[in-house]
Amino acid sequence: MSNSQTIPALHKAVSVIEYLADRNDAVPVKELSYALKIPPASCYRMVNTLLERNWLCEEPSGGLRIAFGLAHVARTYSELETRLREFEPSLRELSEQLQMSVKVSLREGHFATTALRAEPSLPNAITSPIGSRIHLAIGSAAAVLLAQMPDHEIKTVMGSAPRKAWERQQPDDVWKRIRDCREQGACFELGQYHPSIFACSIPLQLTETDLVALTAVGWPEDFEKQDREKVAAGLRSAVSA
Repeated sequence: MSNSQTIPALHKAVSVIEYLADRNDAVPVKELSYALKIPPASCYRMVNTLLERNWLCEEPSGGLRIAFGLAHVARTYSELETRLREFEPSLRELSEQLQMSVKVSLREGHFATTALRAEPSLPNAITSPIGSRIHLAIGSAAAVLLAQMPDHEIKTVMGSAPRKAWERQQPDDVWKRIRDCREQGACFELGQYHPSIFACSIPLQLTETDLVALTAVGWPEDFEKQDREKVAAGLRSAVSA
């Protein structure tokens, strides 16, 4: 997204929150202004606004900390984070069982974001760093997330895909993965985005409100036709357990 489509003042307010979140001690407004290169008057107004909303609190010394009001805003994600931690041992066990990398992806806007991952004890396992994002038009995990949306929203998302998304696939390929997920509960990415990376994904209801994608990622030889259902069955077994 270009800078002309964002709000500079909001960027600065977010940087204030992130700066305080990274510190273990109270921070004076002057330090925020200097460290983040925000004019003092603007910094004071931002801080006062955040104090008023109980996103920040001020200690008797004048230093600032993150306040509990921000935790209230983030309570839904807090539950998701807890469930991810609880699921991590199962993910590691599944990775060793399949001898493939496995990951959990969640939807953030028009992107699928890796929230949890595990790799087997192999020297050449494919990895997907936590926090990495890929457009929802790309891959099996994205198709699982798209399958939960109405078709008119899917068309909007696909319309925002970068040109690179269509170098090795067509929109019909994306729709096929979505149909497979809706009808069979699993879908495959067989080298349509990258010729050496194959994957299988299924939906996982991680919390009452968060449906995520559980994915096994491997090499082409891991997804020979006779092996694909074994991979899908392994993923389903982990979800059932």
